[in-house]
Amino acid sequence: MQAEARFHIPPPKKLARTMMQPLAAALLLATAAMAAGASPPSIINATCSSLSYNGYPGYDYCVNVLSSSGPSASMDGRGLAVIAANATEHNITATVGLIDDLLDTLPKCSGLYRHQMGDKIASALADLVAGKQPSDSLYMDAHDQGPVNCFFALTYPRPGFPRPIDPLAQENQANMDLVFFAMSVAMLIPNKSSSSSSSSSSSSSSSRSSDSDPPAAAIINDTCSSLPYPGYRYCVEVLSPGLASGARDTRDLAIVATNAVLRNITSTLSLIDGLVSDAAHCKVSYGDRMGKTVASALGDLVAGRAIARAASKLDGASRHTTECDLVMSKRRGVENNVLHEDNVENLVSAQFASNVAAMYAAN
Repeated sequence: MQAEARFHIPPPKKLARTMMQPLAAALLLATAAMAAGASPPSIINATCSSLSYNGYPGYDYCVNVLSSSGPSASMDGRGLAVIAANATEHNITATVGLIDDLLDTLPKCSGLYRHQMGDKIASALADLVAGKQPSDSLYMDAHDQGPVNCFFALTYPRPGFPRPIDPLAQENQANMDLVFFAMSVAMLIPNKSSSSSSSSSSSSSSSRSSDSDPPAAAIINDTCSSLPYPGYRYCVEVLSPGLASGARDTRDLAIVATNAVLRNITSTLSLIDGLVSDAAHCKVSYGDRMGKTVASALGDLVAGRAIARAASKLDGASRHTTECDLVMSKRRGVENNVLHEDNVENLVSAQFASNVAAMYAAN
């Protein structure tokens, strides 16, 4: 097969991290050696000059990968293909580690939202419905024990684990904002000593304004105008879309806001369940499919079997990265797919290994 026919992958959006962490040290050493004036061995130079003729994936990328095992005067084409396939295998291992980390931490976030946060918000709502003043600690505990703890669970570096990733960054922030907002509304409820006078005043005001302005709209406007954080528009968006149309006082608005927190928790739990399912799918794509295919290709290369056969397997392995990417992107778009960059890197790595093997199979 001609080398030209192998370069069919569109250039990735990012190649800043050309390889993943397991090879980082070796690649840095190779890059440092070249920066210091050391020339790559002639076979690596010839290979990379041929493979990067169209600029993709690039001469430097090629040299970095093929130099990652250190200099060798006896290196041949098969040996270079082994290095490239080994690099791909290391990348797959790192990605599987990231997926395993997600499969470990996402269920923990589910528990934090369902119980630590959900139970506190449910208690606050029960107090509101019963006419009691909920403690602000219920809301603050929900804030800290739910989205804040979930954020730390996903992003806190752990020895032996790959880099942390946070697929719930937007949801965690949205839940932090909403629970704090609900607490702020609840804290505006008049205390018992002034409730009766406030109630009669509100009733009188409502009867006077009934012909021109719905009471709920006036209460919403007054409440949202008195809250400097998170802003008037945010407040109106939470309280006004039909949910607070029957509100008679601040307590009713606090009930609406607290119910909004519960709905957000339910939505977040549904998303977490979906992400766990997606991550499990990616684990199969990488571990059971791509990983086994690359291992088989590497076995062919090491055992001296036909290089063309290994090249074909590596080419097929590269397509398994798209399985994960499509699944992870379908739910919330590429911009929220925390494995997108890794999928692109693995696609490039496997296709590059296939190109190296195919080049020497053709010779």
